[in-house]
Amino acid sequence: MRCMMYHFPYEIQCHIFSFLDNIDLYPINTESKRLYLSNVVWKPRVRKRFGSLDSSNYFKEYCWQLQLEKHQFCYKRQWTLGCVGRITPPEKPFWVPAVV
Repeated sequence: MRCMMYHFPYEIQCHIFSFLDNIDLYPINTESKRLYLSNVVWKPRVRKRFGSLDSSNYFKEYCWQLQLEKHQFCYKRQWTLGCVGRITPPEKPFWVPAVV
């Protein structure tokens, strides 16, 4: 049985994804994957969690900021334990703009 969400226009699907703010998002099917990776869905999440950031691809920015938080936490933990060796900071890669 097919889900009724497949037949909704993209604008309504964007509103549905935006209301799913507190739960993890997963694409429903291959058709909604393109919409799932769009800036319309991820821009409010990035701004809510990390503050005002300008980006052309907010999904990749969200992933990058999570990676950066993890790196900073590990560095602080190593500094506290006194075992900071040679650590190279992560470099932010270049992303192509989001499609939608």
